[in-house]
Amino acid sequence: MLRRHGQLVNTTTGEVQELWEAEQEGSPRRNYSLGGRYGQFSLERVSAMLRHDSGITGDAFRVFWYCAIETYNEGGATAAKAAKHLGLTPQATRRIAKQLAENRIFLVADVVGRTIKYKASPHIVTSLSGVEQSEEAAAYHLPTLPGRRTGAKRRA
Repeated sequence: MLRRHGQLVNTTTGEVQELWEAEQEGSPRRNYSLGGRYGQFSLERVSAMLRHDSGITGDAFRVFWYCAIETYNEGGATAAKAAKHLGLTPQATRRIAKQLAENRIFLVADVVGRTIKYKASPHIVTSLSGVEQSEEAAAYHLPTLPGRRTGAKRRA
């Protein structure tokens, strides 16, 4: 038997058994308290979205996160639904969603008539397993940021 930190591995079968080492005698084991379903996001891409020169405003960031959450609750959200939840006007929310979709931060999940349902890019946020996320992300181009021009020289 090979022992790793917190695990006991049977070298013959490869079976892994978890060891529980209590910090204090009789203390209960604790699970994560995330308050419901959880997902992963790219720290690098979200941090880039927060930068002052990203071209993404506070309202756009709020619209992004609302639609990102709804991506995994209902497959996405319309601009009207996001506007109602966030207290923004439907016109402003549609404009923000259109800008985010042009930069592939949002993907168009569904179109019914003139109603567009947006979902977050799997390159930025996901609640899928690693294999599922990489398969879904492979189908889409990487997102860009509206305020950053690639290949352009910086002005002094």
